[in-house]
Amino acid sequence: MTTTQTYGDVIYNCVACGADKIDFWRQKDYQYTEGSTAKVFHIYRCKSCGTGFLNQPPHRQWLKSIYQYSGQALTQAISLDEVLVREVEFPNCTVDAQRMAQQADELNKSGNYRALDIGSGFGFYTRGLRRLGYRTVSINPGEYENQVFKDLNGDEPLPIMFEDYQSEQKFGVVVMSQVLEHLLEPDVAVAKVVGLLESGGLLACAVPNYASFLVKLLGTRDNACLWVPEHVNYFTKQGLVSLLERNGLRVLKTEQISRVPTNAVSRRLGLKGSLAAVIDAAVGLAQLPFTGLMNVLGLGIYITVYAEKI
Repeated sequence: MTTTQTYGDVIYNCVACGADKIDFWRQKDYQYTEGSTAKVFHIYRCKSCGTGFLNQPPHRQWLKSIYQYSGQALTQAISLDEVLVREVEFPNCTVDAQRMAQQADELNKSGNYRALDIGSGFGFYTRGLRRLGYRTVSINPGEYENQVFKDLNGDEPLPIMFEDYQSEQKFGVVVMSQVLEHLLEPDVAVAKVVGLLESGGLLACAVPNYASFLVKLLGTRDNACLWVPEHVNYFTKQGLVSLLERNGLRVLKTEQISRVPTNAVSRRLGLKGSLAAVIDAAVGLAQLPFTGLMNVLGLGIYITVYAEKI
């Protein structure tokens, strides 16, 4: 069996707060492709901050073999037009990119207008930062996303893992949206980000919420957070804040974000045409008060944290 199909090292301390009080939570079996051998993943949870993580996680080469093509579960190339159609049907990346870029810019007190987009995906975050006047460096290993990025922005990100990125320049803003949950050593990654930030610079970080209502409702059937083997870490707000603060960042603001595709019900029921449109509209209206309440209660689907380098 090659390293692309094997597990990594056993973990003895929480990946977020560093505590050694960890125990087994649940097992999740996942078959990555049809016809392949089902893999078993053990999810552990920290008793101190509530953060979860795979123990043992996938070997680093296993993850690299996935991310060289896509970090978004794409099994083949996708066009910019297809991505934009998805965004019209369910505005997601475009909305988050504008929100996070704007908030990061407002909180950036460094006077440095260079930005680093780690795990740049389809390129919406880089585009949002450029529209605010930032000179950007983008990093993303995924071939499929990088082609869309090029069609959207006119250039290409560095096709490497963040672990392999080296730079002498400092940045006023670093964006990590839906990235930290993918990294085998989040503590090392955050320390590296701090080293790349200018004093007064801002890290904007978004991750799935391990304490979300979806995880509580679905357990290991949830894939928004508990998506294996790509997601190796499952952060709570407490754990993420602890991770950032332990590495010399000051948390300025946290947000809970919940957004459910309005066509989730009609698609599952196989509805078409006007009936599907009516159902979609009803789902869109009904979810607003519910998701708003979940966010207030700390049960939102995603957590966004803005943290300043002191």
